Order: sequence, then C-alpha cells, then structure tokens
Amino acid sequence: MNARVVALLALAAAVTLPPVAAAGPHAAKQRVAIDLKLYPQKTFVLTPLQAGPMKTDSGTISHNFLSIPGREVMRDGQKVTIYDGGVATLTGKRGTLTTRDRNEWVHLERDGNGDGELDAIAIGTWKVVRGTGQYAGIAGKGRGGHVGLGSPWYARYEGFLTLP
Repeated sequence: MNARVVALLALAAAVTLPPVAAAGPHAAKQRVAIDLKLYPQKTFVLTPLQAGPMKTDSGTISHNFLSIPGREVMRDGQKVTIYDGGVATLTGKRGTLTTRDRNEWVHLERDGNGDGELDAIAIGTWKVVRGTGQYAGIAGKGRGGHVGLGSPWYARYEGFLTLP
C-alpha cells in the first residue's frame, strides 16, 4: 500500500512540478509605477513597486498624444472624449520603453490655472509595444490616470512588466 502511495505521489509531482518550475525562471513579473510629466517637461520616472529585475529609471518622453483624433461619446449625460492609439517612447538611462495608450477624458469646463487651456482628467490603459536595454523583450500593461491642466499635464501609470 505504501509503495502505491509513494508511486502516485511521485507521478503527481512529475506531472505538476515541471510547469511550475518552467514558469519561475522564464518569466519575471514585476509591479511598477511610471510617473510622467507629459507637458511641458516631457520627463518620466519608472519606480519598481516590488522586488524584481526592473531598476529605477528616469529620462525623457516623446509622444504623439496631441495628434491623435478623439471621438466623443455621451455617458449618462456626460461628454467623454476617447483617445485610442497614443504612443509614448520613454528614453531613460537603462533603455527605451514604448507604450500604447487608450484614455477617456472628461473636460472640467474651467481653466483653474489661467493658462488658457480647459482642465481635464482621464483614466485609461497602457501596454508595452517594445523596448531596448533593460526593457528588451519585455511585455506589460496596466492602468493609468491623467490630469491635464493645459500646462502642466501629468500622468501616473501602474501595472506589471514581465521579462521573458
């Protein structure tokens, strides 16, 4: 009887352990935050929110956000402008990370800081398109929030980056 139990346990271990072991060393998933000063500074800071292979990085941003046409929808009486396909390239000391965004903006219909631009807020999603250096071969996605005061315009992304 004991030999059968040992044999069954060995078989169960042989069937279940390889996939678990394979997932460990091949994919390192790490939670990160990316703080962006999109305008006028065009700078970013990437901060790991848990231990892993990604290290803190900072640098400059180039993006096409202002050239993406938006489409307006009405949700429960509120006008929402959806921007889909914005691309941002973050060039830091440790490499380049390119992301694609989808954001839903609500305009506040006021100019709180007097810069001549109406203020707005947005929530959305982002995903990795490609990377170099520390970001080579990386995959990832997450959610983000924007506050656009005309000048300045800030965002914060949080999510997971996964190295192969």
